[in-house]
Amino acid sequence: MKKFKFSLLYALFLLATSPLHLQVRNLLVKAQGFNFTNYLLLAILSAFFALAFFKAVASGKVLDNAAILLAAAIVFYFLFQRRIFLNRAFFSNFLHIAEFFILGIILSKENKRTSAIFPFFILFASAFAFELVQVFFQNRVVDANDIWTNAIAGLAGLVVGYF
Repeated sequence: MKKFKFSLLYALFLLATSPLHLQVRNLLVKAQGFNFTNYLLLAILSAFFALAFFKAVASGKVLDNAAILLAAAIVFYFLFQRRIFLNRAFFSNFLHIAEFFILGIILSKENKRTSAIFPFFILFASAFAFELVQVFFQNRVVDANDIWTNAIAGLAGLVVGYF
């Protein structure tokens, strides 16, 4: 547990701020720089993928390159297939993808030397808990697709974080 203290703190932070997520989304959506915020978040995701890809290319391993490209394809598929990038109605999904991608990176950095099941457990438990907490708030809906979106974005972060 000591090993994953930052991951657990970040996951608890996500859960604690879950009730405020709608207000944050509304604030950002109504803000003058809505498109700028989207481009900034997308640039951060792209920078992580670019750094991981260059590290994988330097290692010369084909599977490393394939893993990074697959993770990038999955995340960008979620972004553009669901039309959540630059779409005010689905901006909260974009925030979820970014949040869980960062959680995956933190988990992989804390689990650098061993291969353990615990990071996956933290990731999936966080994705499930984040949606389950919404039962207790008005105007929020628990959606299985959101659980999978969060988990897959976190898995992509795990892949990118290992490089």
